[in-house]
Amino acid sequence: MKRLFGFLYLCIFMLIHMFISQPTYAFENQAQSLEAANLRIAIDEANKRKDPKQRLDLLKAASDKTLASCKDNMMVRDLLAKATKDISKIEDIAKQADTLRAALLETLIILTFKPRVEAPVPAGFPAPTPVGVVEIKKLPVYRMAKVANSGLGGNNFFTLFNHIKKNKIEMTAPVEMTMAEKNEKYTESSMAFLYQDTTLGKVGPQGNVAVFDTTECMVASIGMRGSPSSENIESAKRWLIEKIKTTPQAYEIEGQLKVMGYNSPFMPEKLRYYEVQLQLKLPTK
Repeated sequence: MKRLFGFLYLCIFMLIHMFISQPTYAFENQAQSLEAANLRIAIDEANKRKDPKQRLDLLKAASDKTLASCKDNMMVRDLLAKATKDISKIEDIAKQADTLRAALLETLIILTFKPRVEAPVPAGFPAPTPVGVVEIKKLPVYRMAKVANSGLGGNNFFTLFNHIKKNKIEMTAPVEMTMAEKNEKYTESSMAFLYQDTTLGKVGPQGNVAVFDTTECMVASIGMRGSPSSENIESAKRWLIEKIKTTPQAYEIEGQLKVMGYNSPFMPEKLRYYEVQLQLKLPTK
């Protein structure tokens, strides 16, 4: 029992040291914030109407306008498309309005979500991708300490933590996790801590940890909120592939699916932010 309490104390101490002592950076997407403000006004106007038909018509107009202005947000698109399909099966107009209103309120949460990054990001890293949006963006060269999954729960994290403490490397965000799919479930196959600068430390094997510099690359990235469950990762992957297939550059997927986690366990789940990414390459001619 004493060993268990000692282990838990160590976990809490490390997490506090890494995240609580670090400043929190909040990122806001101005375009989405503007659309959210317009949507909030539209919902409020609809709420004032006692007649359910008038309320439904205003909500439908708000939904159509949001879809037109946020066409790059696949999460919003699918959410409102599902709501439209659902209300087509409902006869009561008041219930139709309530169903669409609930979807629009969830849309508001998506559009107003501000990623909170609890540690500095590596030099030259792009800003976090808005929730629900798929971006094709460039990642710079960065140095990472990576460890493959040992099969022991939580062991990757502690191995990397010991590594950065031993080498006096400050914690950064995101933490990079490579995901493997097995039996329709996603599990972590490796974890990496990113150095803030490529001048820190030195490359090469250090016990179970491999330290190396990446190459500059393009990725398809989508912002997500909550927890990286298998269901959420699968949805993110579907949206990423759809974007990759429709981009004019005709990219090909290169490498495994990755989750880039920006928050500690102390962050409430509804406020947690992560990205799901696929590395890209141009097709060979």
